[in-house]
Amino acid sequence: MSRKKRVRILIVDDEPAIREVMRLILKNYDVIEAANGIEALKKYEEYMPDLILMDIMMPHMNGIEATKAILKSFPDAKIVAVTAYATHKGKEMLEAGAIDILEKPFGRKKLESLVEGLVGGKKEKRGRKVKDEGKS
Repeated sequence: MSRKKRVRILIVDDEPAIREVMRLILKNYDVIEAANGIEALKKYEEYMPDLILMDIMMPHMNGIEATKAILKSFPDAKIVAVTAYATHKGKEMLEAGAIDILEKPFGRKKLESLVEGLVGGKKEKRGRKVKDEGKS
């Protein structure tokens, strides 16, 4: 009998409360956390997650720089921008290689649906913007 590998998700956000909320919502996944882009690079190399949920505005190395750096070394990495600045920074994040944008604030159902769609075998589309229709 083979055991199914748990999907691993790297949450990158400089706000501990945001990371905690996302971790609780994604309790059925193996969740790793990083507080900035530099930590994200190290954690990605160490754990090779199936998906990265990347904040954009962070100290030391922002999400745009971290996305470019990760994709330079690991072109198959799946990175979703999670940001309150989608209208200002979203295009830059997509140009850097993010496959999607999840706008803050987001609801539980929207996050669960996005993650399931990306790691549950559905085909990703680069440049698709995910908007929350309502908080859950």
